[in-house]
Amino acid sequence: MDILLINPPWLTKDGNIWHGVQSTSPPLGLLYVAAYVEAGGRTVHVMDVNAEVLHFEDIEQFVRDHRPPWVGITSVTAQIGNTLRVAGIVKRVSPESKVVVGGVHATALPDEVLSDPNIDYVIRGEGEKPFYALVDGQPLESIGGLSYRNGNPLQPMVHNPPAEPVADLDSLPAPAYHLIKFHLYKPAAGACRRLPAVNMTMTRGCPGKCTFCSSAQTPLRTRSAEHIVDEILRLEARYGIREVSFYDDTFTIFKRNVARLCELIVARNLDLAWSCFARTDCVSPWLLKKMKQSGCHQILFGIESADPRILRTIRKPINIEQTRKAVRMVQDAGIEVRAAFMFGNPGETVESLRRTIDFAKELDPDIAVFNITTPYPGTKMFEWARKNGYLRTLDWSQYDLANSVMELPTVSTEELNRLYRVAYREFYFRPRYLWRRLVSMRGFEDIRTNLRALRSILFVRDTAPRPARRKRPADRSLGRFAPQTASSAMEICASTT
Repeated sequence: MDILLINPPWLTKDGNIWHGVQSTSPPLGLLYVAAYVEAGGRTVHVMDVNAEVLHFEDIEQFVRDHRPPWVGITSVTAQIGNTLRVAGIVKRVSPESKVVVGGVHATALPDEVLSDPNIDYVIRGEGEKPFYALVDGQPLESIGGLSYRNGNPLQPMVHNPPAEPVADLDSLPAPAYHLIKFHLYKPAAGACRRLPAVNMTMTRGCPGKCTFCSSAQTPLRTRSAEHIVDEILRLEARYGIREVSFYDDTFTIFKRNVARLCELIVARNLDLAWSCFARTDCVSPWLLKKMKQSGCHQILFGIESADPRILRTIRKPINIEQTRKAVRMVQDAGIEVRAAFMFGNPGETVESLRRTIDFAKELDPDIAVFNITTPYPGTKMFEWARKNGYLRTLDWSQYDLANSVMELPTVSTEELNRLYRVAYREFYFRPRYLWRRLVSMRGFEDIRTNLRALRSILFVRDTAPRPARRKRPADRSLGRFAPQTASSAMEICASTT
């Protein structure tokens, strides 16, 4: 074995809504890296600790038995503690192994990650080409996106210039699904109709400039519809997949390419159900008709808030009426709507939270998800919160979308957490909604899924420890992120209709 790639454990607490969802999806980032280095002649093993339900002792035994020369570990912010723990295990039992960490957290905070002596290298941004160049022995200084220690006390950390993003996504080999135990994966409750299912991406990047999202920094590119359909056909032949969940930030951004995808699915007679994420300013009736005809059954919209001032502050320039029209448009096309809302944005008040709850009930989507706003490292919101002293903790395990990690001057943490719980109960325990869910259930699996979701809602709570309260001055400059007009990148939606 040349390379071991590890998806570390992601442990959620009982009381966190995501603990009840209990979904597992193939780690696409790792699988793209695995496919790229395999194409270069390397032998790779992928260990998905979550899907395989492994313990730290299992990781230790595997590394001791195989002693891989290279170990790559991915991580989002809430996982980084476990990533560092895994790196420590690797170095303890196989000191000669080189440990490389990638993912959004390492990209945002490479110095922090490299300060752990068990980490040899950090790869910032897209990992396929830099990781291959590293294991191929190319000179360190020539590898874009690489960060490392060089032993110079005057400059202990070296951060090479960013790597050029992969311009032609079709040129990348398909994710190495053959390296995982495909049958262990299951999508989130309510997001899937048929099994086996798989997650997939058509694009990288996003046209938006939302202050809470790291994708705002990523150039926008797409794979061709033909390339996507060919991959689906291979997955159908090998694994019998019957559903695809597209996890693009904004799947419908290149409308003509999406329309072509829909036409190819129909033309090739693919028996497929699928879902995607989109923005309410990036859908249209003609496109939704094609999506429905080709098997699309659900679209997730990130609606975030019903307060126009907050939407401007977080740089999501979509007006409320446009959202109403888009949700109705999707429902009229016979496609389910899953709506996501954020509680605790800069400028949030009890009144704005209450307005968002009422707006969610007015829209009446098939599924509503309420998350606590989390300012992840690498985002404009994190910079703002840190600069103003609003971060309650730098314990990254609390950055899990269910904890108030900011202490806002405009709403108390207690009120935010209370209304977070109220939102779930008020939305899901409406008689009209309960009846609709009841009559839509088609069998035992639907009953089990709904009972699991019901338990999650009943016991949802904030799960972070209570730090000491500190008084803070009111911030009068919350609107500093709000652009005067929509970013020019948003014109992509209009220009591709």
